[in-house]
Amino acid sequence: MDYAALAVIALLIAASACWPLLRSSGKRRKALNAQALQLPEHHRPRYRQSLAGNPLAFPLAMSSGYALCRGADLDEFLFPDAEEERITLAEAWGIFDTEDAVQELWSLLSQGHRSGWQQSRELVNAGGAALAQHRKILGSRARTSEEAREELLSLRRLQRNERGVQELDFLAWDLSRAVMVARSAATCGFLDQHVAQDVALQAASYAQQTYGSWDEFAKAFDTARWFWRAQQDSALDDAHDAHRTQVLTSAEGPFVQVDFAASVPASQLLLLDAARELGLSLRAEEEDRDWQRALVAAAHSRT
Repeated sequence: MDYAALAVIALLIAASACWPLLRSSGKRRKALNAQALQLPEHHRPRYRQSLAGNPLAFPLAMSSGYALCRGADLDEFLFPDAEEERITLAEAWGIFDTEDAVQELWSLLSQGHRSGWQQSRELVNAGGAALAQHRKILGSRARTSEEAREELLSLRRLQRNERGVQELDFLAWDLSRAVMVARSAATCGFLDQHVAQDVALQAASYAQQTYGSWDEFAKAFDTARWFWRAQQDSALDDAHDAHRTQVLTSAEGPFVQVDFAASVPASQLLLLDAARELGLSLRAEEEDRDWQRALVAAAHSRT
């Protein structure tokens, strides 16, 4: 089956949940049809050589969705356009230099979006007056604030447990982005490539300790990305994500080529050394995972 056919199947699956809405909008149907034609080229796997034997194969596979959308070779650590990465880091991440990059990577590894999700989950599960008051405030602000509208929709999704989000482990989302940011920062010169690659191996180790397969990792990533987007009508984004994952898990995709249980070189926690050289104090609350406790302890002793 070729990628064009896969795109059509993915679009139908992703759009099924909101089909009544799509059916009423000719513009949405046209947009989905147009995207279906573009996705195969947008998500075409490219390799300079092969992932086989590459010591960075696992973290490269972890972050391959981002490389795929950049049109980058999936077996190359650096992205192809340094200026584009500089712009992306500035606009999407608020990263303008080495210090910013180190701080953001530490945040993603030590707490990430999973910390905020856990707080929202606890608020929803506790219910009562606190939740009602918070929703009332958000409802009032939502008239003029897109951020408030997104947070309100996120709370509703948690209350309804849409897509099983109550049981979601957000770690795949944080770790995949940590590898991507490390690669991006190395590409534009904000981060030494050896440090960036060590961060990638660090994230890979945490992923292997948390998930049991690429399917499990991909499902967690896709659900977390959907929850993070917090858009009412997300048919186009859902179709994009479904097709991307379909390609990543295809015969030409990296998930098939890299064994999830493959041995990964040990990280030397070079990010902590980089923070010390910059005079940064890395702070984070200890969490319930063994590797998180070990990471925080190492940060306290080395920075």
